Amino acid sequence: MKYTETGCAPAALDILHHVGVINTDLDILSERYEKLGFLLTPVSTPKIIIEPGGNPTALGVGNRHAIFKNNYLELLGIVDPQRWKNMPKDKLGPYNIDIPLKRYHGLHVMHLGTSHIELVKERFREQGIPCSDIKNFQRNVQTDKGEQTMRARTISFPPEMIPEGLLQVAQHDTPELVFQPQFMVHSNGAVAPSELILCCENPKEYVNKYERLTDSKAVKMEDDYFIIELGHSKIIVIAVERLAEIVPNCAPPAIPFMAAFTVETSNLQLTRNALLKNGIPFTEKGGHVIINADDAGGCAVIFKGR
Repeated sequence: MKYTETGCAPAALDILHHVGVINTDLDILSERYEKLGFLLTPVSTPKIIIEPGGNPTALGVGNRHAIFKNNYLELLGIVDPQRWKNMPKDKLGPYNIDIPLKRYHGLHVMHLGTSHIELVKERFREQGIPCSDIKNFQRNVQTDKGEQTMRARTISFPPEMIPEGLLQVAQHDTPELVFQPQFMVHSNGAVAPSELILCCENPKEYVNKYERLTDSKAVKMEDDYFIIELGHSKIIVIAVERLAEIVPNCAPPAIPFMAAFTVETSNLQLTRNALLKNGIPFTEKGGHVIINADDAGGCAVIFKGR
């Protein structure tokens, strides 16, 4: 069997393709993350096929992104309230953001990346993992040659299987339109979202699920604290009682929930400087700079030096 550069099998999921924060107001959310020191792309409008055989349709939501070398951070919100109101919500599947917003504003999106989505789909079939067909996704992006259409393919899962959030598998078909170097220079020194922290009441159950989904084994740190190494990224699964050890003063808005994400930075002093300049409070613990959920759109952000 051939393996990827991370040592993972081709049908494994080896990276956080992207993580996403959802809010009803994209402008407010974007302003906050710019003050955290992230350079954001212009607004783009996702389109999906709602009816079989139909054309891709804009939903009335928009997103902006902090781009890195191999993955990105998504900020997602409603930009056309009337259009969103008129969308047939029962046909939107994992793109119905009303459902997560009723739980809380914050980190809801975890897409796991692959370069072999057909092999992943076949592995899911063989393992009996319920999932959708491979579906097309597109959104407009701004480039130095004008507006173009970014394309990707995704696999989603039944909602009852993933109460923790909007989990999908994704593969870029036009990566050159996503990973544009002019959007990769962040004043906070950020170089990659590297970890997502999932808080739940039954960590072992979630670990078993993610081991099957990613085709990776978890490392047991404690009975209620696990790390799943994907290759490029990590998923940390912890019990509610352990959350304060990683994210001080974090009150769970719901259980289970995606509590925080970690961003690797080239220089933590650049992070401190950006936050101080913009008046963003932060704490430091274990050599990391931590932004409270109230100051980061509903989820904690942890900056970690390389």
